[in-house]
Amino acid sequence: MQDCAAVFDRLPRWFRTPAQLPHIPLSHLTGDSGYPNLSWLLTPVRNPRTRAEERYNEAHGRTRRIIERTFGLLKARFQCLHMTGGSLYYSPKKVCQIIVACCMLHNLALRRQVPFLQEDGPAGGLVAAVEPVDSEEEEAEEEDIDNRNNVIQQYLQ
Repeated sequence: MQDCAAVFDRLPRWFRTPAQLPHIPLSHLTGDSGYPNLSWLLTPVRNPRTRAEERYNEAHGRTRRIIERTFGLLKARFQCLHMTGGSLYYSPKKVCQIIVACCMLHNLALRRQVPFLQEDGPAGGLVAAVEPVDSEEEEAEEEDIDNRNNVIQQYLQ
């Protein structure tokens, strides 16, 4: 899996500021510590100082583990999504369509109780751990940190 900071740097500028996308409702995505903390991208608190921040990190970690397990199951069932199956050399739009199709087929297989084939078995490590970016949290925009703090106060205090 590519380093998330490198992937983020390659994103088009319009994707990094979703407020400019009127057709997408404002919401939050979660990102691990390798991503920058942005108003729409919630990352873990590096050094939690309050119980609410600790609970936020715990909830963030639980969410991340669910996502990692999901990605692991999808990559195990569909080798085109796993690095050992090669890379998807398509446009980002086409890759999204492929991933959605894999999710739909996986859900259909679950409903019909289609077992994993022996060589498909769930992947062991699921997703490689990502090392945090060298930049310090203090370098993040104050507005973005305030946004995350508002989420913590609203839901976890």
